[in-house]
Amino acid sequence: MASVSALAQVDATPRVSAAVTMEQARMVDIRSLVPDISQSIAYAGSNNFVGAPIRGYQAPRCWLKHEAAEALARVDAALRERHMRLRVFDCYRPVRAVAHFVRWANDRADQRSKATHYPDLDKSKLLGDYIAPVSGHSRGATVDLTVLRCDAHDVDCEPLDMGTGFDFFGIRAHTDSPEVNAAQRANRHLLRDAMEAQGFRNYAMEWWHYTLRLEPTPDTLYDIPVTAPTDSGRQAEIERLMQPYDGDVPGVSLLVLKDGKVVLSRSYGRSDLERGIEASPATGYRLASVTKQFTAAAILLLAQDGKLAIDDPVKRWLPSLPKVADGITLRNLLDHTSGMLDYEDLMAAPYEGQIRDAGVLALLEKEDRLYFPPGSSFRYSNSGYALLALVAERASGKSFPEYLRTRIFQPLGMRDTLAYVAGGPEVPHRAWGYSKACDGWTRTDQNAYSAVLGDGGIYSNIADMARWAAALDDDRLLGKASRALAFERQAQVSSTPEATWYGFGWRLADGLQWHSGESVGFRNTIVRWPKQRLTVVVLSNRNDPTPYDLAISIGRWFMADAQAEPH
Repeated sequence: MASVSALAQVDATPRVSAAVTMEQARMVDIRSLVPDISQSIAYAGSNNFVGAPIRGYQAPRCWLKHEAAEALARVDAALRERHMRLRVFDCYRPVRAVAHFVRWANDRADQRSKATHYPDLDKSKLLGDYIAPVSGHSRGATVDLTVLRCDAHDVDCEPLDMGTGFDFFGIRAHTDSPEVNAAQRANRHLLRDAMEAQGFRNYAMEWWHYTLRLEPTPDTLYDIPVTAPTDSGRQAEIERLMQPYDGDVPGVSLLVLKDGKVVLSRSYGRSDLERGIEASPATGYRLASVTKQFTAAAILLLAQDGKLAIDDPVKRWLPSLPKVADGITLRNLLDHTSGMLDYEDLMAAPYEGQIRDAGVLALLEKEDRLYFPPGSSFRYSNSGYALLALVAERASGKSFPEYLRTRIFQPLGMRDTLAYVAGGPEVPHRAWGYSKACDGWTRTDQNAYSAVLGDGGIYSNIADMARWAAALDDDRLLGKASRALAFERQAQVSSTPEATWYGFGWRLADGLQWHSGESVGFRNTIVRWPKQRLTVVVLSNRNDPTPYDLAISIGRWFMADAQAEPH
């Protein structure tokens, strides 16, 4: 959200500029100076004191006069030296938006936001000190903001407790209010000290509200709509593609790897909505079915180490399976040609607690039937990958999480990646999953299937996924023969609208290798263009959309730039 300022503090009646573009107004987007600054621009949506998008806000962006933007960038830089950073609520505000506020304030019947924004005031009292017909924000040198405190690694950045939310109208919001505790007042003073050090002054009735003391145009207002920058090119297009993930919404982390090196690593939105924690490259997401490439790699490594063979009958390792499984091999499980029944369809409804990989085996032990004879067709099977995790345990003599840790994650330096088991090691910098609801987002982090490891139980972040993706191009983990098996066309998935195949843990098409992961509250994808040595990874903690198309669009921008380079 953003603050509603007091009356413009100018001697003369301000004029409205004739400028129609941000360039003409000499304003800049703060992200041109601080690309990863945290934003929470609620006036572009409905989660604000009016309860509707505000006129003039066409995008959730922070524009400021360049002098104010540069000063704000210095504030953020100074705070980062202390493992803190800024989150902006509002910056430049069009005159038409201020008029929208005044109309709302005069509508005494609309009381929908009273409980959250002005519980101690009659709405008629808002006009004047809180909502005025002229706002300093419209001059482009006023900003509403707060401070995030990060951990020692500069991640898990969480808002300081300021005693009220933003846009709270009342005495508790006064910077030195006696109605907040000493710690909350100290946090407000921390913000004030940081802002004053770079030439901003605080409006005493709103702890979040600051104006540059030497305003560039103190007698001029602007009425240009708040929009996204109109820049062209790859970076601007990526920002536009990522905008739905920005702000107080479930987040996303984006990785682009070219020739084994990270060329883009950015995060947007929140890993934890309830605490307002910023998503970061260290945020750990549940990979869901992106896990399958790790499960397949575990089996390939065991074969590489002589512990099993890809064409072993599955009953060599899981002899309790029924007779109908006699013809199923590990290869059939790896490429989804086993015909094994889906364990999700065999579970009681509702299912008490969470099923685990061993529970999947227990269900399949009772079913002497298959969808089709092994090897005769393709049918995507979570059951098969749950069984592969159990095979890996029996062949290695270690638990599946421990085998992954010691044989894959640790050798590659994937320090924050793990197969998550409740009661075991916690997920570092964990993202919580969310699903879209009619009134916002609801936490939907786990369901009855979430404890199955082999088909979807790994958590990772884009920093670790960069190490994994780089290792797929050389022999540091899987040998050449093992990698060839993983990316070989083992089973045809579809012939229309394009021909696709499945390898071992990977989907394949001409010039393309990928896998997506979907589970309650998470949607992820990894896409590789092997000839171009380009990889895009998108991890998100929301139930929609699946980011495959997003990854493809971003990858094409990088391929287009590479093709445009002189040779």
